[in-house]
Amino acid sequence: MSDEFISGSQMITKVFNNISNSDIERSDKIQSAWKTTLQKISGNGEKLAAHSFVVDLKNGVLLVESDHPGWNQMLQMNKKFILTGMNRLSGGVKIDTLAFRVKGSEASLSNSDELAKRAMERYAIKLEEEEKQLEEMGYAKKKAAADASGKESLPPELNAIFERLKNSPKKI
Repeated sequence: MSDEFISGSQMITKVFNNISNSDIERSDKIQSAWKTTLQKISGNGEKLAAHSFVVDLKNGVLLVESDHPGWNQMLQMNKKFILTGMNRLSGGVKIDTLAFRVKGSEASLSNSDELAKRAMERYAIKLEEEEKQLEEMGYAKKKAAADASGKESLPPELNAIFERLKNSPKKI
């Protein structure tokens, strides 16, 4: 039975063996840049720094957690200033945008790929609708007709060029 238990020091060692020094240094730089940047915001900068902290950074998105939605709103209002400060002070770490959550919520950046995929699908649908409207109004040319295989047909000049290339002797 005693083989199933490990000491606290063994557990801590196992956890920290999986974290590299560069990850710790990067995290320290980001946390320091966060506090420094927020403290420079006039008015409530000190309070913003005290009520928020960085949770995660993935794909250029910095996830920030605060203890009240009001702080998230204030952070959102200062987003441009914060991004500029963070990119200047974080030691070469590129931060494209900020995401916010309230302490205790389960929001994370791990599903950001799925969210991006859904956003792209919505954008594609909207783009298709707008193209159709432009075609109906006469501002855009209709898409090339599809041939029997379902592929769009090319202009005759391009087809002639491709035929010449296809029939030319192959050189290796």
